[in-house]
Amino acid sequence: MSLVINHNMMAMNATRHLNAAYNRLAKSTERLSSGLRVNSAADDAAGLAIRELMRADIDVINQGIRNAADAISMIQTAEGALSVIDEKLTRMKELAEQASTGTYTTAQREIINSEYQAMAAEINRIASATNFNGVKILDGSLKSLHDGSGIKIHFGTGNNRAEDYYFINMGDMRASSSTGLRVGNSDPRDIWRTTALNASNPAQPLAETAREGGRTPGVFGLQFSKGIDPDGNPTSCGGPGVWQMYGYVTVDPACENITDLVQKINQGSQAHGSFNISSAATLGALDGQEMIINGQVYKFDVNAAFSTAMYNGTQSVTTIGLQGLASTATTTAMKSLAVMLNSHYSQTGVLAAMNGSTMEMYAMEFGVKGNDTAISSGTTLITRSHETLRGGGETAMTAELCWDEDKQEYELQISMNKGGDRYQMRIFTLTSQATAGHVIGDPMSSVGYLGYLPTDVTNNTDHINNYGSTNDEHEWKEAQNGSGRTNWDGADILTQSAAQRALASLDAAIVGKDQRRAELGSYANRLENTITNLQIQLENLQSAESRISDVDVGSEMTEYSRNQILANVATSMLAQANSLPQLALKLLGQ
Repeated sequence: MSLVINHNMMAMNATRHLNAAYNRLAKSTERLSSGLRVNSAADDAAGLAIRELMRADIDVINQGIRNAADAISMIQTAEGALSVIDEKLTRMKELAEQASTGTYTTAQREIINSEYQAMAAEINRIASATNFNGVKILDGSLKSLHDGSGIKIHFGTGNNRAEDYYFINMGDMRASSSTGLRVGNSDPRDIWRTTALNASNPAQPLAETAREGGRTPGVFGLQFSKGIDPDGNPTSCGGPGVWQMYGYVTVDPACENITDLVQKINQGSQAHGSFNISSAATLGALDGQEMIINGQVYKFDVNAAFSTAMYNGTQSVTTIGLQGLASTATTTAMKSLAVMLNSHYSQTGVLAAMNGSTMEMYAMEFGVKGNDTAISSGTTLITRSHETLRGGGETAMTAELCWDEDKQEYELQISMNKGGDRYQMRIFTLTSQATAGHVIGDPMSSVGYLGYLPTDVTNNTDHINNYGSTNDEHEWKEAQNGSGRTNWDGADILTQSAAQRALASLDAAIVGKDQRRAELGSYANRLENTITNLQIQLENLQSAESRISDVDVGSEMTEYSRNQILANVATSMLAQANSLPQLALKLLGQ
């Protein structure tokens, strides 16, 4: 190499190596001081991208763990409230058991029912007031979330239902709610009580206790309607309605008493069916048409004399004579059949009543299975509602023996299980007349009578037996009124039968509440397992992220020492290289 002055190549080479060693020393210093292997994208571009994704997942998992822990706290809040509701339900069942026995009077049951309703109201308050962070959790409002799935607990890093979240639905734990436990009265029901039976004891025959006119064997009937206008007529959806027959049964007041009436009514509604004559029908067209009830054939005959005579029990076909009637008197023809059925109800197995051109038929007892019916094949003049009388056993009403404290006597009390102003009830008498063309009265228009149809309809004209009137406050009083939303057993324990039915409803409520508590417990355990799984996932993800990000101090310190030595050596060599051009002075004689 030539000895030159302008360019000191050795110094330049030493400078380059010194700069390289110094840069490496600076990077080691940065890593050691920050603790990170990757401080910028230049350190590891691919590693930095992976690390940032991992860091996002780590932060999300940490929040997911907190979400799951919050959900456990919410569940514990709900479960604590349910434990208090459990105490109330237990007390309500105890009260229902107390009211189920016959040793209490109506007034005493009203006192028991007051506490029963107070317990239900407290359950409602607890269910409505319990919230977590402002979210109501026991009032059923969670059902409106996510199309009824409930509250969404999110804990994963994505939004996959199988991996990242699930729903918790705590249900409606209110007592007197149609979607809740259904124990307790959401609204008072209509309750009616007679004031004219005057029984000094429950076993006293009706013939001895009913006022004059109500002592003849006959038929007892009940009807109800959804709504009633100011004139006492039934209404439905703001327009005209019909009285729906709950049923009517035969009663012998010489040997039956109020308790017998109560038992009959509480069997449930009677099975029902109907025959209807077309408005286009004439007597001539009806000739030969047959209707079959309980296996007995009834046949219209225009050539037979009009009569209310009934078969003698051995005839297979009963003729309904129509001779002498106007050709359009088809409703009278059907009435003729109705009076035959009612005159011998013990043989036919049905009771009948006219509703316009329709003959309504009812089974003989409340709650029993109905009889079979049939019509002539191919006819369009007569139609029937059902092949078999249907609807027996519906418990729309509840009857109870009521002790009148003021009068010191027993009376009949009836409450609508459907409840309130929206449903009205009436007791009627079925009138009978033996004159041609008016063989049977219309109970659908005989408003307000509690009475009997005389057995001997052929010898009694316009015979009505009155026990009381729904329109006369001195004979029949309404004890309670509401808007009619309660329609379940367990609504109250005002009567012995209602209290007995409430026991089953309370059992169902307790089971439903326990199922919900068990579900919440399983959710809490599941969330605990979720937290454990997330913590394991977080630990391993953090470990992977650490391997990318964190500096290995031992290795980096070794590298730092190496670079420090190289920098020191390069500095020394640069000093030596810088002094070499001075050799040229010696050659110049300096």
